[in-house]
Amino acid sequence: MINFSKVSFLIAGILVTTGAFAGVQEGKAMFNEATCMECHNLSDFGSAKKIHNFKQLEQRVQACQANTDAGWFDEDVTDVAKYLNKDFYKFKEE
Repeated sequence: MINFSKVSFLIAGILVTTGAFAGVQEGKAMFNEATCMECHNLSDFGSAKKIHNFKQLEQRVQACQANTDAGWFDEDVTDVAKYLNKDFYKFKEE
């Protein structure tokens, strides 16, 4: 007999994981399409000298997008921060 609560839990986990991955991929695409590298180089990312957690990273991305008039929505800023976090910073997301 099929345990529907276990199946539902498994499906929910897959959807959450897929959604998180999609956000990172969207963030990477937006980062690559933006003018980020006009002010930064790859060695700028991953340094925890000024950024100590995911919230600060997200705030920094928000400030950069405002300075460049990127026109990103809050979800876009979060996606870019998730991409940078995954590839460079490795902070625990809050």
